[in-house]
Amino acid sequence: MPPSRRDFIKTGALIGTGLVMFPQILAESSPSAVAPSEEICVALIGCGTQGNVLLDAILRLNRNLGVRIVAVCDLWKFKLDSTIRRLKANGREVNGYTDFREMLEREKSLDAVFIATPDFCHAPQTIACLAAGKHVYCEKMMAENLERARDIVRAARDARSKGLLTQIGHQRRSNPYYRFAFEQVLPAKILGRVTHAVGQWNRAVTRDFVAPKKFRPDPALLREFGYEDEHQFLNWRWFKKYSGGPISDLGAHQIDIFNWFFGSPESVIAAGGNDYYKNHEWFDNVTATFAYATPAGTVRATYQVLTTTSYGGGYYEAFMGDEGSLRLSEKVSLIRAYQEPRSVVDWQNYVERGLLATADIPALPSADNDFDARASASIPAAEFVFPQRITLGNKTIHQPHVENFIRAIRQKAVLTCDAEEAFRSEAPIYKVNDAVAAEKMLRYSAEDFAV
Repeated sequence: MPPSRRDFIKTGALIGTGLVMFPQILAESSPSAVAPSEEICVALIGCGTQGNVLLDAILRLNRNLGVRIVAVCDLWKFKLDSTIRRLKANGREVNGYTDFREMLEREKSLDAVFIATPDFCHAPQTIACLAAGKHVYCEKMMAENLERARDIVRAARDARSKGLLTQIGHQRRSNPYYRFAFEQVLPAKILGRVTHAVGQWNRAVTRDFVAPKKFRPDPALLREFGYEDEHQFLNWRWFKKYSGGPISDLGAHQIDIFNWFFGSPESVIAAGGNDYYKNHEWFDNVTATFAYATPAGTVRATYQVLTTTSYGGGYYEAFMGDEGSLRLSEKVSLIRAYQEPRSVVDWQNYVERGLLATADIPALPSADNDFDARASASIPAAEFVFPQRITLGNKTIHQPHVENFIRAIRQKAVLTCDAEEAFRSEAPIYKVNDAVAAEKMLRYSAEDFAV
């Protein structure tokens, strides 16, 4: 008997992920769409803001990837119904559920599930979906605490032996700009010896979310799924039962880049507090500095998240060396490489090799006295950008990561951030809040990274 479609999707993923190199993100090679019988049927759990961001990425996928949305799930009927209407307007008829367990039981054609619920839901939902024989794309953080994240890794290991994949939503891992920096720019030693890194994500003051009176969630249903009340359901990121707060919600994306580029940190020292929002549990501002031991020497990476000001020019990560610096961001206009005036490296050679391109900006003014000359020594002499071939095109910032997940299921790619890799990167983040509370430096041990 020939293998069934479902057997191909499961065992094909098991065979393929160990054999195929990192995929070409920018284009599909297949000239025709996948037949309906070969489509990968997916569902979405969590129809909030992040769920609809993932949904948008799924809807934009190249038709040759062959993905069909068959179901969506959210315990808040207001969000569930609006998502169903959006899909219907897009020509997609789907089934809606308030309980993901019912969805798993009834949707027999389901191959993969996208999870975009609050952090404390991730572990039970991911584990249940894997146990039901589904591939899983789970948003970061993996869980609300380290032990629950370990539970996901254990479940993912067992599922992997059965051909099931688990992708964690650190989407920068599939972003062509970040991959280009990791695979080509930094290994070329353009920056010289990297000594420091900084990252930030500052947000202005926002009011707590309040449900429209006409569309308030069912209190009994909220309690059934673990929420104490409507306020905590709508503002779960601020409460310790459900998440790790802003350093987890926002910082995880960017601290992940530090840990991806430098490996596991040796220590962290952090400061912050609940200084502004008095009806929240988590710290509304945190600044953390990690120490990394690299072959070239110690690298110190500082990350800042503020929730009372948008000052600082958006969100980015910058890597600083004695020859130059590189600033990365999902906002492409912020990506820049800076050459130090003292640099002895021929940066024009990097332009000729296709690793950089000269930025089209006015030249810096020359110093006109000795004091200015000394001060200007800390100002980069030239700015560069990435070559034009490195691009997202018309894709959303989450789309390459979703594509990587689907291509891995079709044995055409290796996952860029599976559960094992995500755990190594997320484990240090859980200790940041402990460092704030302890008001001292904390060191990491092998146990912190063990599963």
